[in-house]
Amino acid sequence: MTAQSVILPLPSNHARFIVIRLKDLSIEGLKKQLDDLFSTRDRLITQHPEAEIKTSVAFGPELWGKLYPHSPAGFKQLNPIDSSFNMPVEPADVLIHIASARTDICFALSQSFFDGIQDQVEVLDERVCFRYLDGRDLTGFIDGTENPQFPDDRGETALLGEDSGIFADGSFVFAQRYAHDLEKWKRLKVDAQEHVIGRTKLESIELDDDVKPENSHIARAVIEDDEGEELEILRHSLPYGDGQGDQGLFFIAYTKDLTRIDRMLERMFGSSGDGIHDRLLHFVTAMDGAYYFAPSEELLEEILED
Repeated sequence: MTAQSVILPLPSNHARFIVIRLKDLSIEGLKKQLDDLFSTRDRLITQHPEAEIKTSVAFGPELWGKLYPHSPAGFKQLNPIDSSFNMPVEPADVLIHIASARTDICFALSQSFFDGIQDQVEVLDERVCFRYLDGRDLTGFIDGTENPQFPDDRGETALLGEDSGIFADGSFVFAQRYAHDLEKWKRLKVDAQEHVIGRTKLESIELDDDVKPENSHIARAVIEDDEGEELEILRHSLPYGDGQGDQGLFFIAYTKDLTRIDRMLERMFGSSGDGIHDRLLHFVTAMDGAYYFAPSEELLEEILED
């Protein structure tokens, strides 16, 4: 089995995330549009080999049940959280992740997918994202510092194993948009920002445990097993925004185990039972969120051919 092409490589400089519900589009119509998308992708890869064109398509639990008779173990929909901070859930049918070294390529692929079906689908989001400076979030801190860097490690983190049978080399996906209140954030001095994040701003060095607040972002978002080993997820998050203030982060992570995301979110939003929430949530707001499954290339091809 082969993972879909966007998952294992390091993030490209540009990405576009498309989140839709089918509404009036039939499943057969969806399959045709995805075929058109992949045909356009393959043609552009041939024409522009330097453009680093990669994609993945993932499906929400409800639609997956209509596409295939079985589901991978542990696949479910995200549960909303109503605790210290609210985390909404907005279930969707399809998540398309397009990545390239060129923003025009991302646009062309989006255009190919939507051609002729604009009125048949409900577009929950089409988010144009970009690599900011040297891989930083708009808060100014490097994003994904502890992301696994080597292909084997990234695969071990993100992909279902051979014991998953037909679902091997597929991946669960968590996608959530965060809106940033950067004016409020900028009123903090750098040392105060570092205590919110739990890292230094310039070098991205994690603060010592005796200095790092227990409600810092790093302290709440990093989860460990019973032996103290970090349970990693594979982040592909990128910032988005315009100069007028609609700015934030499209958080997307691939994982072989959705319970890792569940635990991370419970700790961040203050529902894990210890009464602590992530202080970063005073400056960023979760706007939506959902779970998906991205099958292997082979299983995706089988689904589209049925």
